Amino acid sequence: MSAQFKELEAAIAAVLAASDDYRTIIEGVRPHLRKLLAEEGLLPAELAEPHPDKYAQYLLYKPENEAFSVVAFVWGAGQVAPVHDHLIWGLVGVYRGAVVEKRYRRVDLGEAAEPRYEIREVGEVTARQGDISFVYPPDHDIHGVANPFGEPAITVHIYGTDIGKQPRHIHDVASGSARDVVTKHLNEVAIYG
Repeated sequence: MSAQFKELEAAIAAVLAASDDYRTIIEGVRPHLRKLLAEEGLLPAELAEPHPDKYAQYLLYKPENEAFSVVAFVWGAGQVAPVHDHLIWGLVGVYRGAVVEKRYRRVDLGEAAEPRYEIREVGEVTARQGDISFVYPPDHDIHGVANPFGEPAITVHIYGTDIGKQPRHIHDVASGSARDVVTKHLNEVAIYG
């Protein structure tokens, strides 16, 4: 599997060298994520079981320059990621099971307003095995993900940085406030290094 990730690194490096436009990058990386989603045994069996209290985040691969990362999230039934942004491009593919993704948009209310912005829901989709969505700032960056189903789910993400080190925000939709967060991986060393 490590050889496949080296090939992925070369392919994504070529996409990144060709453009810095997030939409173009997403379309260039999408077929490579689709290929990963078809791989049997992508996540070792001992990591594919959900944690009882919160979704699990595992670093699968990142190149030395951290130009991107491949991360697996394991979702137990009923587990939810709060509404959050990424501040970088990313793709989210469903490897196993299904999740619900709610999309949000930040609407600025002006410097004098309190709160200065609000987060509005703009869509919801149920994503099933093989489905791929994307995020990128500023207009397509905020979402929440949940597994409201009775079975575990696994999603595989490719981000334009090591997302386990990326400062970003969790948004409170009701109050229009945000707090800083870094969501660290449960493993410090990539599974495929």
